[in-house]
Amino acid sequence: MSGASTIAQKERLVEFDYLRGMAIAMIVLGHSIFLSQPVFPALLENLLRGGTGLFVFISGFFFHRVFYPRFHYTDFIRKKARLLLIPFVIISLFALAIRMLGWWQDGLNIQQNLLNAWYTLRNGYVLYPHWYIPFIFLTFLCSPLHAIYIRTPLSIQIFVLLTFSLIALLMHRPQSNSNFLQSLVYFTPYYLLGILFSQYEKPLRRFHWPLLYISVAVIATTALVQTYVLVHLGNYHKAPFTYEGWDLQFIQILFGCIAMLALCRHIRPWLQQHLCWLAELSFPIFFIHPLLTIALENIAALDAIKLYFPVTSIAASLFVFTLVFLIQFYGSAGVALVIQKVFKKHSKLIVG
Repeated sequence: MSGASTIAQKERLVEFDYLRGMAIAMIVLGHSIFLSQPVFPALLENLLRGGTGLFVFISGFFFHRVFYPRFHYTDFIRKKARLLLIPFVIISLFALAIRMLGWWQDGLNIQQNLLNAWYTLRNGYVLYPHWYIPFIFLTFLCSPLHAIYIRTPLSIQIFVLLTFSLIALLMHRPQSNSNFLQSLVYFTPYYLLGILFSQYEKPLRRFHWPLLYISVAVIATTALVQTYVLVHLGNYHKAPFTYEGWDLQFIQILFGCIAMLALCRHIRPWLQQHLCWLAELSFPIFFIHPLLTIALENIAALDAIKLYFPVTSIAASLFVFTLVFLIQFYGSAGVALVIQKVFKKHSKLIVG
């Protein structure tokens, strides 16, 4: 490999480090609105929702760039299981214990408590954002198909990407995100797009500015139409085989992946190190922040605090939203650092 090619690959990976940092921030931002309703600006909420697609896009890129050249299915799945499923189980059991304690304090007897636990577990996750783990692991189980996709001609790759995109536009995300097969089909275009951006890196770099301008225009158009014409708030969720219109959020996030990657090539030096630090903590932040969500909900329910909710002004809504984000985001990072310091190399088994 030539020196120029090596440099280009390193630059690309650094850009995706920035993107990973931005992706986890987007996810937590979307999960920080819950105490800011009902006056939180609808357009801003529609722009912040759906950050999961960016995470899937990144996973597709790294599958081609890192794993495909030396792909071995068993080793690949074993590594993903160790890094994702073990922390998922540990944190889920911890969260379930907290919830059962809360139900016990609310006066539920043992039978009712166990029934609630069963209702929680049958969805496939305990903490709501953690639906992503069973879904993405199902995506990884399909990696032989992704390897075949990489080896097919570009014309067929584009046809497959467009076909899955059309299906996603009509199918939408599953209700409560609990249908993992529906999520697999819905998010596959993001994964395939990530693969293509790794596979065709050099020609795509030549179209950097047109891709950025087009993506920003599509994002603005879809967000405005969704908010003010269709008057739809947030992600689209429904049963897979019913028709409820076109999922504009899917289009917005798909082009958002392209736009944010392009913007990562213009990150200022003072922000680069911080984004790389966040990228290293992205999965611990993802795993931990729902626990802080529960804590904040309980605090907001206290007699001395609940008088201030729901908020009644946009200024108060934005202030609460910012405060919740900072607590969830950097609080999770702080907890992750403590766990890493205490458990050292074993910390990945706890928080990813």
